[in-house]
Amino acid sequence: MATLALVACAGEPAPPEPAPPLSAYVIGSGDRIKITVLEIENMTVETDVATDGSVDLPLVGSIRVAGRTTTEVRTVLAERLARDYVKDPKVNVEVAKYRPFYVLGQVNKPGSYPFEPELDIRKAAAIAGGFNRRADTDAAYLVREVDGQNDRRRVGLGTRVFPGDVIEIDRRLF
Repeated sequence: MATLALVACAGEPAPPEPAPPLSAYVIGSGDRIKITVLEIENMTVETDVATDGSVDLPLVGSIRVAGRTTTEVRTVLAERLARDYVKDPKVNVEVAKYRPFYVLGQVNKPGSYPFEPELDIRKAAAIAGGFNRRADTDAAYLVREVDGQNDRRRVGLGTRVFPGDVIEIDRRLF
């Protein structure tokens, strides 16, 4: 009987993990960021993060931003500007456009979609045209890059989606 209970639990999705705030979001290739340096007109730039994870900026050149939060990029940029160009620079960095998320499998319109804050897997499936008749509507697989590796796990539909995530809606068994 105990073995049967363990087998029944093995297919259950993991409960939603507490989602980190979007302010902890790590910038990546495909994002568009806006950088503003107060009191320097030509230093307001909106640019896409290149595939190598960098952006090119006036005065300071190329800066690697991938793998950093907006706060970390702001600190690096302020240090570089203070070292060579501006006394006590006031820098602001924000994500102007997040990279898309992807929905695959048993939905009516699989594909890539623009990220929206406060998005969970259920809403993402709705954006992708809803579940088709063969879909497992209890859980999904979420593939997210963690420390440079793809982490794939079965999660509940209330799990928060982040930019770049891949959601796989599986077939139900019956």
